[in-house]
Amino acid sequence: MTSVVRPTAVDSGSPVAPERSPNRSEDIFSHLTDSIDRSERKRPLGPVSNFTVEQLPHCVAEIQRSERPNGAIKAFGRSVNAMIGEADYSGLLLRLPQCDFEIAKTDIQYLVNCTYQMSAFAGLDPSDAELTVGAELSRLASLTCQRQPSVGVLSYEDMILTNPVQSDPRLYCLGAVGVEERDFCAGHQLIESELQSAMDALLDLRDLGGADASRCLTQCVARLESAQDVLTRFEDHMSPELFSQFRAFYGKNPYRNTLGPSGRFSARVVAVSVLLVGEELFRQKPQFYWDLYRLSEYYPQTSIGKVFCWLSPDNRDAWLKPAWLEGKADFPRSATISPVVERGGREIERLHEACVCALDRFTRMHRRAALKHTVEPGRPLVGVEASESIEVVLCQRLLTLPP
Repeated sequence: MTSVVRPTAVDSGSPVAPERSPNRSEDIFSHLTDSIDRSERKRPLGPVSNFTVEQLPHCVAEIQRSERPNGAIKAFGRSVNAMIGEADYSGLLLRLPQCDFEIAKTDIQYLVNCTYQMSAFAGLDPSDAELTVGAELSRLASLTCQRQPSVGVLSYEDMILTNPVQSDPRLYCLGAVGVEERDFCAGHQLIESELQSAMDALLDLRDLGGADASRCLTQCVARLESAQDVLTRFEDHMSPELFSQFRAFYGKNPYRNTLGPSGRFSARVVAVSVLLVGEELFRQKPQFYWDLYRLSEYYPQTSIGKVFCWLSPDNRDAWLKPAWLEGKADFPRSATISPVVERGGREIERLHEACVCALDRFTRMHRRAALKHTVEPGRPLVGVEASESIEVVLCQRLLTLPP
């Protein structure tokens, strides 16, 4: 590979009309087309963003087909760094509005992650892999972390939350595999949207004195059930074969001791769990909280920081492990809706129980989907450390509910 010039679309050339991004659960994993409609471009870094969207999947495919993949990935790295060196992307990165910066960060992390993953595919040793990533690309990646602290590798936030999946998705694969990859990200975005609505309803109940408790809890149940409907599409309609092809690019960094993007690192799942069952979760599954603080850098930092403030209302540094985690203080019930529920009477308690059951069903379905598509086929685990049990991690938020 001597150049990064590739076709200017990620589509496969199929005569089937490109598909608009799904915005309903029934739209994902439809398998009706192998091309993507990109009618609304979002390219904050200009040529670098154009390359990430339009050419990166073609480069990946070429490296995979190459008889000398080690030479092909090195040439890819040189070309990317040469492209970055042609303009003041550092200055542009620091000037971008936050919404554009988040997409730019996603572009950069997609390039960095791709270079590491394909270096491992080509068999490069760690020093050659770092040289292939290159000084220019590494510098941009470091700048993104300076402006917005993050784990420094492709994260769940990059892949799901700031990836403009609905209009101009960042992907690694072509054709039907790329559409499946897009739908995987879009499905997670739909789930995150439902979780946000559930969280907003619970926060209204907890924090607004005049909130209608019945309305808030009813809305929470509905949103959690909608999130479960999306998960059903993953379990029943996602193609295991296509999933296995794109998932290879979202694994752990093969050269660093870091985890990959995983639904384990959804701050909204954590927030809803704390609001609904935070104290009982600590009583039954304290390891959940220990892991939350230990792996905090993998979560969206702004969102998980707010949860930590709930959990440490009296501490100036909410990121420190709180005293209650070590049994030196009581769990902060003010982080949860429990005090409001206890004052609300039997009907509110019943609705709260319905919310807890809906969260439990969602968690159990997520566990089944993870077992079906990842654990049972023997695929590598991206969000679990080698010392951890996958079963323990998947069951961390499953409580023993009263009969």
